[in-house]
Amino acid sequence: MRTLLALTFAVALATSGAGCGGGAHQYDVRGTQRDPGADAHVQVETIEGGNHLITISVRNLTPPERLGSGNTAFVVWIRQEGGATSMISALAYQPDQRTGRATATTPAAHFTLMITAERSAQVAQPSDFVVFQQNVTM
Repeated sequence: MRTLLALTFAVALATSGAGCGGGAHQYDVRGTQRDPGADAHVQVETIEGGNHLITISVRNLTPPERLGSGNTAFVVWIRQEGGATSMISALAYQPDQRTGRATATTPAAHFTLMITAERSAQVAQPSDFVVFQQNVTM
């Protein structure tokens, strides 16, 4: 009985994220009014050095050119408290499957994650074509 109790405690401790900054936070995000049928799964976990690994998986995403004339790509941004917005990744979009994936890291623990449709993956500021938005607090 004692062995079973110890094993149960060890499994609970390992899956709770204890000792590694609180574990992963997961968000299921619906598309904005720009693409209400789209869905995203976002996972944010604390990694070495106090940074946070962001993993994004998107499905049912309308091709960027259908969301606005001239759009060719999707870009992932974070807006930190205080208003600074930074591009953290381009979304690897598969138009035939209408899916996308991205990973990035950030030292920020509180931010708004956004995915926008853009004319290029090399833009300096997010456009108004926001397809996903999620507040994240670690």
